Amino acid sequence: MARIKVVHSQDACALIFKGDKKYPEPSTGIIKFPGGHVEVSRTSDGLYWAHVSVDDSSNIVNSRIDYDQYVEYDVGIRPIPHENHIKKLAIKVQGSYKEV
Repeated sequence: MARIKVVHSQDACALIFKGDKKYPEPSTGIIKFPGGHVEVSRTSDGLYWAHVSVDDSSNIVNSRIDYDQYVEYDVGIRPIPHENHIKKLAIKVQGSYKEV
């Protein structure tokens, strides 16, 4: 049975995917919240898709992209074509697990 490490702290809960083939993990983890969910799914080649999905795009009230260096302007995500119809945003990530 695939298991995921769950860590609880004073005011947070973390689901930790390590990608270690010796200790089988679920291929998907989902966090549900009022208005949508966040999903992390491992691909067959060991990469991960991170999805943010909303039930109703009209409920999106703000957006942000954080950069790894100073950027001279502070703006939300620039307008995307047909943004009022967006239901999901996804990024594909590769890398190894690092303790933080």
